[in-house]
Amino acid sequence: MSIKYELQQWKHRAFLAYKPYRFPIAHRIEPLFRSIHRLMPDNFDPADWPDTHLVHDEPLLRETTEPVARRIFVFWTGPNPLTPNRERNLESIRRVNPEIDVILITPEELGDWILPEHPLHPSYDHLSFIHRADYLRAYMLNHHGGGYADIKGATAAWSGAFDRLDQSDAWMAGYRVPVRLMGTNHPNVRLEKVMRRYSEIRLGQNAYLARPQTPLTMEWCRGMDLVLDAAAERLADVPGNPRGDNPGYPLMLNAILAQVLDPLEVKYRQHLIYDERLFMDPDDYI
Repeated sequence: MSIKYELQQWKHRAFLAYKPYRFPIAHRIEPLFRSIHRLMPDNFDPADWPDTHLVHDEPLLRETTEPVARRIFVFWTGPNPLTPNRERNLESIRRVNPEIDVILITPEELGDWILPEHPLHPSYDHLSFIHRADYLRAYMLNHHGGGYADIKGATAAWSGAFDRLDQSDAWMAGYRVPVRLMGTNHPNVRLEKVMRRYSEIRLGQNAYLARPQTPLTMEWCRGMDLVLDAAAERLADVPGNPRGDNPGYPLMLNAILAQVLDPLEVKYRQHLIYDERLFMDPDDYI
């Protein structure tokens, strides 16, 4: 047995032993990283990424002083009924936000929200249920505006967060990514490293508020379409199962969400506001 093999085994065992403690440790040391980053600020220039969606600039099409629609979109993209946990979580979102319209969109209601001039991408029906929800949050926030939430337990009422966005000229609101380990898993290793560097700026993926038709949301949709255009033939050959973990399915888990949106959040960081009331309970939701 080679020394190289033995070292690989030791490395693997060390990783397995450390894995349960990764995020608790990361939470403890994250303030140190963020203090260093504030002392040593870095310039993120989209022009440094010529082969990505970041160099494209859409115009601002709407006033940023318009009130944000007081609604929260939630999605259930498969034909199966909501699980008991999801039903409970949906009720919690509605219970703590009685003055906000919480809109559950299932396949039956989806057509009511699709604009004829902006149809769904032709590959939409080939996506996993998870990726369909990723796609729809961008579509709805870009074309209609308002809020989006995963079907997880609400931790606070959102009316104050809507008020903050209304009183600002920001384009998007959300909670901060808790730790730098929550990266995008971007296939571009250099860009992934930069995203970790900007962990304090990026928004968590469970909930957002957004004004419609800002450069941020438009470029988010455009970036998703570019990914789906490139994968269209492979998606037609191997559509996703509900979770997108079937062999041959061509899209990574974060392919049309974090890998597209997070770099845009850094690009347009001066147009974001942060509100921890939008954080959703990450436990016991399936």
